[in-house]
Amino acid sequence: MRGTGIRLRRARDAGEFTDRMRRLKERSGLTYRELEQRAQERGEVLPRSTLSDVLQRRSLPRPELLVAFLHVCGVEDEREIEAWLETRTRIEGASGSRRRLRSKPLAAVVTVIAALLLAAGVWMLLPDDDEGEARKPAAPAVRGWVEIRPARTPHLCLTEGRDRSGAYTSPIAAQRPCKDAGPPRTYLKAVHDGPDAPHYIEWHHPQHGRGCLTIRRIAPAKGMLEPWEACTRSNKNQLFRVEPAGTEARYRLRVEGTSQCIGITAGDSRPEAEAVEERCTDGPEQQFMIKNVA
Repeated sequence: MRGTGIRLRRARDAGEFTDRMRRLKERSGLTYRELEQRAQERGEVLPRSTLSDVLQRRSLPRPELLVAFLHVCGVEDEREIEAWLETRTRIEGASGSRRRLRSKPLAAVVTVIAALLLAAGVWMLLPDDDEGEARKPAAPAVRGWVEIRPARTPHLCLTEGRDRSGAYTSPIAAQRPCKDAGPPRTYLKAVHDGPDAPHYIEWHHPQHGRGCLTIRRIAPAKGMLEPWEACTRSNKNQLFRVEPAGTEARYRLRVEGTSQCIGITAGDSRPEAEAVEERCTDGPEQQFMIKNVA
C-alpha cells in the first residue's frame, strides 16, 4: 500500500489483517497506553484493552476503532484509510460466506425434518399461506431510474450536494430543489433477484460516470453518503434495504452494514441539508417518497 508499504491486498483473513495492524503498531513505537492517550488528544476513542484483544485474538476491529488506530499510527491520507476499511469489509464478507457454507449441513437436516413432518400429516402446525406471505420482506414498488424525495419536503430531491460545514469538499448526498437535482440521475438497483434483496443507490453522471452511494466511516463528513466508483456486494456501507414505512408511498432506507437508517440531518427541512446515517426511528425525517422517472 502506498505510504506505509504494507500490502493489504494479500491479507486473506482476520489473522493476516491484524498481523498488518501489529506491524503498523511496531513501526509507531507506541505502547497501548500511548496509543489510547493520543487518540484521546484527537477526540477519538481507542481503548487499549479493546485494541489489545483485537491484536492478540486476531479478530477484525470495528471500523471506528480501526480508523482511530490508523490516525494515531500516523496514517492520515484518506485513500489509505479507505483501503484499510475496504480490505476489512472484504475479509468480513468472505468470512460470512464461509460461515454460511458451514451451516449448510444443519440446513439440510432441517429440510429433511420438515419433509418428514409434512409426510406425517402435521402440516397444519405450520402457518397458513397468508401468514407466511405477511412475514416476507416486501419488495420495493420501484426500481430503475427514480426520484427520491424526503417525505417532509416533497419539493426537494435527494441528489448531489456539499457538506455545509465546508470540512469536506467532495460530493455528498443532500436534499435540493428537484428542478436543480440533475445531474446526476439516480438508479435504484437490486443487488440480486428476490424480494429481500438490498439495493445500490447509483448516481449516473455524464462526466464522472457511475457511483454507488456509500456511507463515509471517517471524518470529515462521517456518516454522510458519497458516490464511490467501486460498487461491490462485500461493501455493506453501500447496500440499502428499501422498506415500506407508514403509508404505501413511503419508504425507509436501512443500511445493510449497521441496520441504521438514512435520514436528513437533524430533521432539517431546508435545501442543501445533508443525508446522514442515524439510529432508526418512525419519524418522517427518515421516510422517503420514491417514484420511477423516465
